[in-house]
Amino acid sequence: MLFMALGLLFLPQTTTRIPTAKCAVSELVPIFHKYYQSGEIIIAGIMSQTAILSDLITFRRHPYQEVFEEFIFMTQNYQHILALVFALKEINDNAQILPNITLGFDIYNDYFSPQFTYQASLKILSTHDKFVPNYKCDAQNNLVTVIGGPNSNIVENIATILGIYKIPQLTYASAPETNNKPEDVFFHWMFPNGAHQYSGILQLLLHFRWTWIGVIYLDIDRSKTFVQDVLPMLSQNGICFDFIKTLPDKGFSNQQSEITEKGFRIINVAIESTANSVLFHGGYQSMINLRFMLKFAQFEDLSVKTKVWIMTAEVDFTSIPFQKSWDIDFIHGSISFAVSSKDVSGFQEFLQMRNPTLEKKDGFLGEFWQQVFDCLLPSSGVDNMDVNICTGKEKLETLPGSVFEMSMTAHSYSIYNAVNLVAHALDAMHSTISNHRTIVNGERWKHLNQQPWQLPHFLKSVSFNISAGEGVSFDRNGELLAGFDIINWITFPNQTFLRAKVGRIDPLVPPDKLLTISDNAIKWPSRFNQNIISMCRINNHQNQRPIKKCKI
Repeated sequence: MLFMALGLLFLPQTTTRIPTAKCAVSELVPIFHKYYQSGEIIIAGIMSQTAILSDLITFRRHPYQEVFEEFIFMTQNYQHILALVFALKEINDNAQILPNITLGFDIYNDYFSPQFTYQASLKILSTHDKFVPNYKCDAQNNLVTVIGGPNSNIVENIATILGIYKIPQLTYASAPETNNKPEDVFFHWMFPNGAHQYSGILQLLLHFRWTWIGVIYLDIDRSKTFVQDVLPMLSQNGICFDFIKTLPDKGFSNQQSEITEKGFRIINVAIESTANSVLFHGGYQSMINLRFMLKFAQFEDLSVKTKVWIMTAEVDFTSIPFQKSWDIDFIHGSISFAVSSKDVSGFQEFLQMRNPTLEKKDGFLGEFWQQVFDCLLPSSGVDNMDVNICTGKEKLETLPGSVFEMSMTAHSYSIYNAVNLVAHALDAMHSTISNHRTIVNGERWKHLNQQPWQLPHFLKSVSFNISAGEGVSFDRNGELLAGFDIINWITFPNQTFLRAKVGRIDPLVPPDKLLTISDNAIKWPSRFNQNIISMCRINNHQNQRPIKKCKI
C-alpha cells in the first residue's frame, strides 16, 4: 500500500542510527541522552525528547542494541531542556534568592517509554553516574524535586517510584480531572484546570457560530474524559457533530499498517465533511499524526480542503526530521489554546549561545544540532568527505519555526515557572527553618534535604512575580492558577509561523466573561474571505432520531 510504503521510504533517511558503543553484560540498557550539572540542591528533569524504534528482541545482540534501533528526534522538544537550564542559571545569578547556594540539575530523556521513565526515576535517586538507588555517597547533589512532561502518562510512571520517597513532582502536562489520591499532595500541575479550557472552547464555538463541527481525538487515556464529559456538554449547548473520529495512538512503534490505514479513512471523512471547523484533541505530539494524515492525503491525490483546526492546549507544534520540508499551510488561520505565557527576557540570547563544540556535558545538543542543520559533528567519527561537517558556528535563529522556535513556547514557559516556584519555595523553607534555630555552615540545607515531604506545603503557599512580570501560584489542588491564551496561527512560505495571541480564557472573572477575543486581529485561512460560519439546527420529531441540518 502506498500509505505504508511512504512511511518506510522516508524512515531510513530521517532517523539516527545508534552508535556501536559497547556495554558490559552487567550494564543496564543505557539512557544515552542526559544533561547534568552539579549543585548543592538538585532539580531533576525527566522529559520526553526523542522516541525510539526497535525491532523484535532476538537475544542475538546486547539488549540495548535491540531496544535502541533508531532514534526519532522531535527537535522542538529541546527547548524544554533549555528552559530548565536557563531558569536555574537565572536563579544562581540572583543574589536575592537562595544566596550562597548553587542549584544543579539532572535531566534524562525517557524516550516516551515507561521503561526508561522508571529507569530515570531510579537514577536520580542514586549518586551521579552510579546506579545504586537509595544510596548517596556525596554531601552535595541533594534531590528536592522532579519536573516531568510533556505527556500526562509520564506523571504516573514517575510517581510509581518517587511517590515512595515523598519527593515532590511538578509536571507541565495536563492534570487529571480529579486529584483525590493520597499521593496527589506531591503532584503540582503547571497546567490550569482543564474545565476552564473546555468552557472556553464552548464559548469560542458559540461566539463564531461554529455549531456544525467535526471532532478528531487521539486514542489516549486523557481523551476518555473529553469524549464522556466534554462532547456531551458541547452537544447540550447546541453544538452538532458531522463526525467524531478516533485517531489510533501507536506511539513510535514499527507497527505502521494499522495507524496508516485508519488514518487514511479518517482524513477522507474530514476532507469530505461540510464542517469548516474541526476540533482536535490529543497529546503533546499529536500534530505529528495530523501532519501525516494530511500529507498522505496529498499522495493519494485527494483535494485537501482548508479547515479551521481548533486544537486544545495539550497539543503543540511538533514534527520529526523528515517532516521538515512538508508544507505547514494547513495550520494557517487555525485556532489553538495554550497555557498563558509571557515573553521572558534574555531567553533568546541564551539560545543563541548554544554551541556543540563548547557544551560537552549537554547530552542532547550534539544529536539535536546534527538533525536541525543536516550535518555531522567532527566527533561523530565519520570519515566520508562528502558529508556536510558541522562547524559549531551555525545559528539557531536561522532555522524555520517549524524546526525550532527562538521564542519560549507555552510548554517551556511552564517549565521555567516550575523551576522558579521550587526555588522560591526552598527560599521560604530556609526562612522558616532559620527563624526557629541557629544554623551555621550550611547545615540548614542538609536539614532541608532530609525533609523533602515538607516542600509541597511551601509550593502551595508561595506566590511571587517572575522576571516576565507575571504572578505565579497554585490552588489547593496543586493546579496552576492561570488561564489560557487563544492563539491564531499565521504561516509563511519559508516554513515558519507566528503564534498570534488574539484572546484569552480567564477563570478568575465571571463565567459570562470567561472568553475575551479580538475578532479583527484574526487571520483566517486563505480560501475564506470573511468569518467562517458553520451552523446547524436539530429538528426533533416524535419517534425519530434527531436530524442534523447544516447551513454554511
